[in-house]
Amino acid sequence: MIIRIATRGSALSIKQTRIVMDRILEFNKDVEFKLIIVKTTGDVNLSKPLYEIGVKGIFEREVNQAVLRGEADVAVHSLKDMPAQISNDLVLAMTPPRDDPRDALVSLRQYNVDTLPPKSTVGTSSLRRRGFLLSLRRDINVKPIRGNVDTRIRKLKDNEYDALIMAIAGLERLSISVNVSEISPELMPPAPGQGIIGVVARRDREDLIKVLRRSNDEETFKEAAAERAFLSRIGAGCHVPLGGLALLDGEHINFTYGIVDPDGFEKFINSIRLNAVDPEEAGKLAAEDLLRNARGLVARLLKHT
Repeated sequence: MIIRIATRGSALSIKQTRIVMDRILEFNKDVEFKLIIVKTTGDVNLSKPLYEIGVKGIFEREVNQAVLRGEADVAVHSLKDMPAQISNDLVLAMTPPRDDPRDALVSLRQYNVDTLPPKSTVGTSSLRRRGFLLSLRRDINVKPIRGNVDTRIRKLKDNEYDALIMAIAGLERLSISVNVSEISPELMPPAPGQGIIGVVARRDREDLIKVLRRSNDEETFKEAAAERAFLSRIGAGCHVPLGGLALLDGEHINFTYGIVDPDGFEKFINSIRLNAVDPEEAGKLAAEDLLRNARGLVARLLKHT
């Protein structure tokens, strides 16, 4: 079987695709691959923060279109970039084992959130990271930053920023050696799906889905299902400053979740332990708890996205 894989052309996207290919080959020896590189709106428009471009699934949609048009068999994504709702003709068919889902403060001087000097400039284009960081350190400046991982690190080394907030998973996948200070999910709940690579296929490709499911990491897949159900129940897109992390622990899911206004003045963070029998139901229960406790904040943020 030849599997045509659609992905973006960034170094991180290619690396994630290689991880998927290695995982599939581990469980299916008679498979070959063909890479199809897709340039997305998010790759072309680097002049604005992502939340200002106003396109849902800015990195995901055009890659999935290659699958829907029959130009590719599967699409590979950072799952945090996938909206909760995708085309009914597509299905999340596989997730390799999850990498570290946490965010980190990246700097040249081994800063952490507490030791950042006042008025430091920190780079992120994520409203979620911006809001939670400002809720902890109102005395710093948060400045948008775009570009791939290498570009962002170069800007840090050129002293355009004192620090960046980035996903640990991306840094580790690219083996980038920088000073990293992990940020606890209880302080900055990660984006739903962070640290997970998602593989999307057409729903009617039962033969292909069978191959992908053999390669699936079931624990990660359950965590993904819980987090995506959480996102769907809230009704939030990728640019709402919302975090949700579900970690499987035996027969239970430990779910940490939160929401924050982009300027950090109001936030809600909570953790609950839920039954893992139905991960999607666990995600919905976490969302219901957030809605009960922060309904006004949720409504205001959804109105402006």
